Amino acid sequence: MKTSTLVIDNETLTLAYDFNAIADAERIAGCNLLAALENLADISAIQLRGLLYAAIVTEPPDVRPTLVDCGNLIRLDTIAAVTMALAKAYELATPGAV
Repeated sequence: MKTSTLVIDNETLTLAYDFNAIADAERIAGCNLLAALENLADISAIQLRGLLYAAIVTEPPDVRPTLVDCGNLIRLDTIAAVTMALAKAYELATPGAV
């Protein structure tokens, strides 16, 4: 699995996408995340939070942050870095990615 990284408040998060993570996060976030991935420049706060939730890779998987935890990571000073890291994770998940 190819991953991107996101550093917020001196914590490094590993991000990656797969279909199952997106599908699970859609149920929890209550929104269409596949549509959001296709247009990161025009997504809602709910979609951005859901995309971050879907992308965070944790070992073991049961220590995944909550949806609210993910929302707390998205602030005015971090929103650009979050969006760029999510875009990179999606690019790496796309077939043919380098």
